This record gives sequence, structure tokens and C-alpha cells, in this order.
Amino acid sequence: MCGRFDTSHLTWAQIHEALLTYSTVRTAPLNLEPNDDVRPTTAQVTARIEDGAWVLEKMRWGLVPFWRNGKPLKDTQKGAGDGFKLSTFNARVETCAGTSTFREAFRRRRCIVPASAWYEWTGTAGGKTKHTFRRADGGPIWFAGLWDRVTTADAGEVASFTILTGPSAGMLADYHDRAPAILEPEDWALWLDPGQDAAALLASVRPERFEKAA
Repeated sequence: MCGRFDTSHLTWAQIHEALLTYSTVRTAPLNLEPNDDVRPTTAQVTARIEDGAWVLEKMRWGLVPFWRNGKPLKDTQKGAGDGFKLSTFNARVETCAGTSTFREAFRRRRCIVPASAWYEWTGTAGGKTKHTFRRADGGPIWFAGLWDRVTTADAGEVASFTILTGPSAGMLADYHDRAPAILEPEDWALWLDPGQDAAALLASVRPERFEKAA
């Protein structure tokens, strides 16, 4: 899975340079605050293509689906009010195209989410060990993501995203049975085109490109 990640080694210049290999960047430089413990509900940078150019936007981690329009955001966080409880910081690659929460975003609103590392834990409650995973070449990680935008009754307009996960493989499977779906720049064209079937791409975990930090 991917329940925490790290952006502390990312810079705007680094992200901008990478994105320019694919298309122009429309968004002015954003203030990126390094964070070595990114958690669900925090705002993080996402990148998507609109009219042929990159648009970068900080969004809430934990997708709030379009059909929550007009309802309070606090209900999604606490399970209060109408009883709906949101746990959507990850979406499964095997099922996201068909579930009511992610279906429309998968069809229309795909994005990528930059990071420098992600974390997994092993062990039991009270004795867990934290493990950090980075690219072996030291470059940025690009998570496959979905995004949405709603207007809530209490927080106003909320833009949000989720990170896709699939079955682990290789050494990653020693730490968790799920791993984030991570894209290479050459994958962006396929992933960001909603008209393309990206199932095989999302299922192709490439553990040899990552390493566990000491």
C-alpha cells in the first residue's frame, strides 16, 4: 500500500525539468514545503495534462468523489452525518475502473504525484519497524494517481487525489503485499490518456528500480 510518503528531497526545479521532457508547464512555480512524513488529508502537489500542457496543483490526499458534492467534508473524515466514511488515499488497480468512488476519475481525471520515497511497516502494534523505499538511481518517484473536485457544505471547494496500488513483487513483497503503482516518464502518455487501457501498465511492478534505504 502507500499510506505515508516523503517529499523532502524534491524541488520545483527538479519536477519542472522532468515534466518538460513530456510537455510544457503552464503552472507558475509553487511553494513546495519539504515533508518527510506526508499523511492522508494533507495537501500535496499533483500534475495533470490540460489542453496539452502540464497543470500542477496542490490537492488533498484522500479522494473525495464527485457525488459528495454539497455534503460536508467532515462527514467523510469522521463517518458522521450520513454515515459515509472516506478511506480513499489508495485505490486498487484491479478494481478502481469499476467502483463508484473511483470510476469517473479513472475515466476522466488521471494525474501523477511526485515523491522522493515511500514507507512501509513490518511487525506488530507497539513494535513496528519503518522501512523507506527510494529509486535506486536517486530520481523522483511518480505515483499513478486519480483526482477529483467537489464543493462541500463546510470546506467549500476541495480538490483531492488518490494513489493507485497493485500487488507487490520482488523484494517489495517482503514488506507488504501491496505496492504503489509507479510510472516512468515513458509511461506518462499511456497513463494520462483516459482513452487508453492502462491495466497492464499499472500491474507491471518493477522492483529492480527501487531500493530500501539503510
